[in-house]
Amino acid sequence: MPTNLPAEAQIAWQKYLEAKTTEEKIRHLETFISLVPKHKGTEKLLMQAKKTLTKLKLTLSRQKELKKGTGIHPAFSIPKEEDAQIVLLGLPGVGKTALFDYLTDNQIPYGKPTLLPNIGVFKYGGAVFQIVDLPPIYSDNIDATPNGRSILSLARNSDMIMLVIDISQDIYWQFRTLISLLKNARIIVDRPAPPIRFTKLSRGGIQIYGANNAPFDLVELKELIASLGVQNCILEIYGNVDEEDIINALDRRTVYKKAIIAAMKADMMSNEKNLGALRAIASTMKVVPVSLFSRLGKESIGETIIAELDLIRVWTKKDGKISDRALVLRRGSTVRDAAEKIHSDFIRRFKYAVVERQSARVKKFKVGLNFKLEDNDILVIYTSE
Repeated sequence: MPTNLPAEAQIAWQKYLEAKTTEEKIRHLETFISLVPKHKGTEKLLMQAKKTLTKLKLTLSRQKELKKGTGIHPAFSIPKEEDAQIVLLGLPGVGKTALFDYLTDNQIPYGKPTLLPNIGVFKYGGAVFQIVDLPPIYSDNIDATPNGRSILSLARNSDMIMLVIDISQDIYWQFRTLISLLKNARIIVDRPAPPIRFTKLSRGGIQIYGANNAPFDLVELKELIASLGVQNCILEIYGNVDEEDIINALDRRTVYKKAIIAAMKADMMSNEKNLGALRAIASTMKVVPVSLFSRLGKESIGETIIAELDLIRVWTKKDGKISDRALVLRRGSTVRDAAEKIHSDFIRRFKYAVVERQSARVKKFKVGLNFKLEDNDILVIYTSE
């Protein structure tokens, strides 16, 4: 250990050496890394520290995976319904249940902590979303929140997580607590899935391709993989990645989720600065200003859900009448996908379809099963008798 490091960094290193648990070692090593000056003379030191930190995090993940007592409360076994399931996640007193009422037109009493999930539907622009109001989170420690593991199990299985943040309160604490909680549970919402593919094999040893894109060399990567007890696998890295990307790729519990932020009390002029600050720290996520008093944000939330989940709405037409509810499909879906969603028999009896598209130069055209649909297309399917 170089003696010319700042005193604070040396203290953090000593605390790391004296730490008894994996969690403590990780915390003190992260502090040490943040305190070491970044220059040519400390490159090797920092690289070694980051490699050790990665190993510790992977070890902690394995320990948590083996930990018992992860049963799910029956009230949290909520099957997905409607076009997508969106869960509301926030700390106490941020207006989560009030937002649930606003979106779903329910009148669940709020002002007291939610003990069990509330379930409702949010109708927007022909789509219908299932909204689940989860009990509040009290810290980034999963076991410090009643039914914490059940809450995160629902978040893990949802289609989207909506972080509810009161911008009249401490936005930094709220955001960091929620992100840290999710990351501790291996739910990643603040970065996209990395260009990495990790495949376990029954034989062949550890094979690595694209190691030059990683912050570790080939030998270090093999050591990391072997530390997980994996002897046969293929690790493919297709682009530049960092330490966190490597951890996420090697940890089989990791899932990537779409997430947006509902910024509550956005109508208050005094909160404009906090709204800008929230957008800055949550730069990879969409922040939607919401005001229950001014009835602001419902349409923006609907549009953002559709855009972030990459959905399109296709309207069916029968006997000249357009349906009240749209078919909600993934972007890139075809007439075949729409027909299958209506009724599987439509494929067998399919003759042709007619699509009306207001944004096109030709407003109406005859198409086949492989024709790609776009948002707000009107579709008529013709079948044989």
